[in-house]
Amino acid sequence: MILIIAAILRFWRIESLTTFGGDQGYDFLIVKRMIVDGKLTLLGPKLGPYSNIANVYLGPAYYYLIAPFLLLFRFDPIGPAILMVLLSLATILMIYLIGMNFFSKMIAILASSLYAFNATFIDQSRIALNPLPIPFFSSILIFSVFKVFFSKSSSLLWPILMGLSIGVLFQLHYLAISFIPPLLIILVIFKNLKKLALSLISFLIAVSPQVLFELRHQFFITNQLIKRISQGNDLSSPASFSTQVGRSIQLISKIFLNIEISIPVAVLLLITLILIYVNRQKEKRSILFLLLLVISNVIFASLYSADLQLHYFVSVYASLVLLISIAFFWMFNFFKNFLVKTLLLILLAQIFASNIANLNLSSPEGYTMPKGWNLKGVKKASAIIAADAGPSKFNIAATLDGDTRARPYRYLVEVAGKIPEDVERYPTSDVLYLVARDEDEVIKRYTVWEVASFAPFKIDKKWEIQNGIKLYKLVKTD
Repeated sequence: MILIIAAILRFWRIESLTTFGGDQGYDFLIVKRMIVDGKLTLLGPKLGPYSNIANVYLGPAYYYLIAPFLLLFRFDPIGPAILMVLLSLATILMIYLIGMNFFSKMIAILASSLYAFNATFIDQSRIALNPLPIPFFSSILIFSVFKVFFSKSSSLLWPILMGLSIGVLFQLHYLAISFIPPLLIILVIFKNLKKLALSLISFLIAVSPQVLFELRHQFFITNQLIKRISQGNDLSSPASFSTQVGRSIQLISKIFLNIEISIPVAVLLLITLILIYVNRQKEKRSILFLLLLVISNVIFASLYSADLQLHYFVSVYASLVLLISIAFFWMFNFFKNFLVKTLLLILLAQIFASNIANLNLSSPEGYTMPKGWNLKGVKKASAIIAADAGPSKFNIAATLDGDTRARPYRYLVEVAGKIPEDVERYPTSDVLYLVARDEDEVIKRYTVWEVASFAPFKIDKKWEIQNGIKLYKLVKTD
């Protein structure tokens, strides 16, 4: 029943509520060329915004993960979005299995429910973006670690899955390095060299495309990363690190309560840590491992000096819902007072109510999309451009958000068989298609480079797309 309701919430109006922005347009175009033109790549998505010092890239696992769904759906952007939903549903199932196998049925039900009905997780589940499959692979990793070290399973499947999952996680986002300290602690404690060797081999197999790229290109990614760290301002200073830790805890609180306060999660983790020592030895190590994952993620995320984002904590989504569920039932059973039990139930109900109230299932735009804009609008504008574009050199721009170079439209127009000019060739194009919400006179006074460099121009055509957003056809007049 949990999975059915979770699926309905995630698939509901998915074409309107998914996100199709600049990142997706850039990534999907690379994958499309992999499939159609055979331009296979060993290099993955760029990490973070453009830097004039050095740009860091991930491994290619994400591209090969979404490629089958892009092909299956005939290059419709909805394909990778559906894959993300399926991975989110699989994560709910994995959380249930972790709770059921290593804790209790009630913890399994509560933890999977907390994940299934969380507004942030639902929003993110519809987005094809490289960090967002991480909860699924992290839940695979947690299950495998528990099987190998706490259940003492003799099956070789679990150390293999452990190595493969950490290899994929490392390629999805480098913050997956936060898994390493807890894993090393576990390995030092249990000293199982055979399973360690098997996991290491599996990890190397998973990251082999990235390793091969590095060997073929004189360790390009490694050199870029070193240059970025040594010459940039990406690392927190000792003074700002504590501020970033507080900000990390605020964001984790926001994930569950939709408000940015530091106390609830911090207190919850402290209570959980205390309760570990008054409960059964059997569960102590597994809960400590989950806590170490959260602490390690907060530390590594806080080392980053720039503004922290919610997706920096995707690595511990599964750990957090399990810890919250464990803490809730321990406190509920520990305190015998009826008033305390009632307060705990009210707090739990508040968490669910807050998330249900923030589902935004009737929203006209997808998560992080410009107001009033969604995949349907992008498709409509792109279809008009593809049909209208003639032999003249044309380009595409947009001013709805920071993606002024209109990556999503470029992708769909290329899929339709028309190739716009390169993003550096706005001044030399003959025609510019512009997606904007501003009126004609404002368009003519634009200072954004993609439009200003095209001047002088006249507005040749205009199409109303949706919610006051228009597509302009600008033609050079000189």
